[in-house]
Amino acid sequence: MKTNGHLQVGLILTLNSVLLWCAAVPQYTVDIVLPCDYALLDSNVGGLGFTRQKVTLVLQNVTVMGEEPPEALPDYHPPENLDMTVFLATVDLAALSFAERLLHVECGDEGEAVECEISPIYSQLFIAHIRLPELSVAVMAKAALPIEAPDELANDKVVVPMSVELLVSSSPPSQKGSLSDEVTLNCDVWSGMEVSVDWHLQKDGTGHRLNLEDSRITIHKENKEASCLTIRQLSVHDEGTYICVVSSGKNRLQQILQLQIREPPQVTVAVSTIPKTTVTCRMERYYPLDVEVSWLLNGSPLTHVSPYTSSHRRNQDGTFSISSFLEVPVPQPGASPDTYTCTVSHVSLTDPIMIEGHVLPEKTDLSYTTTLLVAFCTIVILSILFLWKQSMKRQEKKTI
Repeated sequence: MKTNGHLQVGLILTLNSVLLWCAAVPQYTVDIVLPCDYALLDSNVGGLGFTRQKVTLVLQNVTVMGEEPPEALPDYHPPENLDMTVFLATVDLAALSFAERLLHVECGDEGEAVECEISPIYSQLFIAHIRLPELSVAVMAKAALPIEAPDELANDKVVVPMSVELLVSSSPPSQKGSLSDEVTLNCDVWSGMEVSVDWHLQKDGTGHRLNLEDSRITIHKENKEASCLTIRQLSVHDEGTYICVVSSGKNRLQQILQLQIREPPQVTVAVSTIPKTTVTCRMERYYPLDVEVSWLLNGSPLTHVSPYTSSHRRNQDGTFSISSFLEVPVPQPGASPDTYTCTVSHVSLTDPIMIEGHVLPEKTDLSYTTTLLVAFCTIVILSILFLWKQSMKRQEKKTI
């Protein structure tokens, strides 16, 4: 690796808005060395498959934004006795916003696993894909000289001088959103040539160019080096694979971005007594389809009653609903109420949703006892009235 510290007046571009900041931005250049797989299509491997061989990809002269390390990093020089082919790709482009992450990966920082794959397109053109957590990079490079047998290149163990002509990155390459959210997919381009950017959606086995007549969808072309796709008021139908296609003349490079919809279920529990005592747990408007439900009785797993469930119902907005039912016994008179807990797990939830329903004990039949008590009280009251009237008559006779 090499460094060449210098200052340059630059522009900082944010993904959601353009922020111009005129300032001295520190930059330096390095060589980044990455272990890579050389992938070739091979019709003899399980039908249509790929053979892979270990190679080294060197991104030479990469401009990094930030302060130069206190110790100068050495230039990369291929070893005299090569144990694998080296693709030496010169990067004569503007500063790469993600270059420092690649540099840390090469230096062995923990927690950053990198995947790298390079494939030939024809005798001089190659495409490399570099993937890190939350970052995807595609590189188009041209070999300095035509290569007659690209399929034998990895076995030759040679140095292949190249120049990077086009580079596209996305961060993150996969996003999740809930219904009615807003999401922005980014496709950043580095190139010394004029390029055009188109967006496509791949879904259910078919693909199409995005319909820009949809008022929820906006494509921001901040400049020739960035394209942002914003979707407002997300719906289930927006889920799919979005492809950012960058074209320069006859050459094309693309980034694949995944958008997943995650909508948590709305859970309610109700207890009904007619015709039988039933506890119902309703899970409504969730996406995707799979949902798991289990029951607790007074805090312990339910064993003596088996629930039954309805079929999935597809709502108009593409979400799903389902219900789980329990026919339960009623506690004896004087006992404590039974608490049934519906526990719902779904991919959109960090922790399960737990909703309780209470089944009250039977009421004692007091009709006969009440009748006897009323009759007794009536007799007592009538007796008191009779005795009072008799007493009043005797008093009247004494007065006369």
